[in-house]
Amino acid sequence: MSEDQPPAAAPQGDERAGVLRTLRELPPPVLALLCGTAVNRMGSFVSLFLVLYVTGLGYRPAEAGGALTAFGLGSIAGVVAGGAATDRFGARNVIVTSMALSGVGVGTVGFVTGYLPLLGISLAIGAVTQLYRPASTTMLSELTPPRRLVITTAASRLGLNIGATLAPLLGVWLAGFGYRAVFLADAITSVVFAVAAMVVLPGGRPGREAAHAVRHGDRERGGYRAVLRDRRYLLVLAAMFATAFAEVQYQAVLPLEIRDRGLPTAVYGAVVALNGALVILLELPLTPYVQRLPMRTAISVGTLLIGGGLALFGVTAGVWLLFAAALVWTMGEIVSAPSSNAYPALAAPGHLRSRYIGAFAACHTIGYAVGPAVGTALFQYDGTLVWLMCAGLGVAGFSAMWFGVRTPLHEITPAARATPRPATDLN
Repeated sequence: MSEDQPPAAAPQGDERAGVLRTLRELPPPVLALLCGTAVNRMGSFVSLFLVLYVTGLGYRPAEAGGALTAFGLGSIAGVVAGGAATDRFGARNVIVTSMALSGVGVGTVGFVTGYLPLLGISLAIGAVTQLYRPASTTMLSELTPPRRLVITTAASRLGLNIGATLAPLLGVWLAGFGYRAVFLADAITSVVFAVAAMVVLPGGRPGREAAHAVRHGDRERGGYRAVLRDRRYLLVLAAMFATAFAEVQYQAVLPLEIRDRGLPTAVYGAVVALNGALVILLELPLTPYVQRLPMRTAISVGTLLIGGGLALFGVTAGVWLLFAAALVWTMGEIVSAPSSNAYPALAAPGHLRSRYIGAFAACHTIGYAVGPAVGTALFQYDGTLVWLMCAGLGVAGFSAMWFGVRTPLHEITPAARATPRPATDLN
């Protein structure tokens, strides 16, 4: 595809449609992006096996945790840099670069044994891998009409969740051949995705809005400073951080809670499996019905349910309540996640779309990065406080989303039924 050729648009009629019709009418580049994302996620093993690899080299668990922390810090930097790079260089260029560099970096992990080099390569891999996230979300929003973006986002999440479910199983099988095989397989999937993206995805430089902004001197008022001046969007970012901070406690504190109750580890596995299964089975089919709600309502209520479900894990009333809590938490995720992940693209001025997306992803990543340390420390002092904290974060997140999320114009007027538009179409 010519470098100057603009991205192909999705069908002009962007009225709300069902799942099958939406997927059937998606342009081929979007379908390729969805499939590539799922396959690439299925082949992502670094975060899963890095600790085992480092300890297998003879390093202490704390040192292995340091490598994983470096990976997390790199991820935070990567999503921020990815947003800026996408606005400047275009989504396809960033996707190809991210996946190619990720393949090179991950492929070398199995050959690195020194601790400081391991820290450096972990930091670098985290950064280059996460450059991809804002770029892929930006391209998805540019090729999908606004009224269909939520369903398309749900389809993308389905691929990610299926890939995340299969990745540990495939990784364990590959680990039988050694950790070097695990990382090389990860590298191969990244490089294959980079080549496929170069061939299939539309090229071109950033859109007309970006060029228009530069011509009119908006460069000085752009960048992440412009994102921080959007006070209502800052509320959304704060709510996303709070939600991620609370939600990660299911990984950090819930297994400790279940252990301290004298329950087997299998109970924890079943609770987490219930969440994953329900999201995979129900999120995409239910999204067209959730989409009938105002976006602000879906995101806010879903955020509240996430906090409430997590808080229920702190109530001691039998194993059944653990599964009931997982159900509430999962329904919150199903209700809010497709809309909240689509919202940054709708909230942003066109020339800042990728930075809005990058800021949103960064807040989620930071919440997941710092939440475990705070949650486990609080649990050591008094486990009940962790779940009370989750309840408070759920209420705070609900309030921030309610007052922060604007109503996209396409929800309130037929005039916006067109191809994707700058997200200044907000009230």
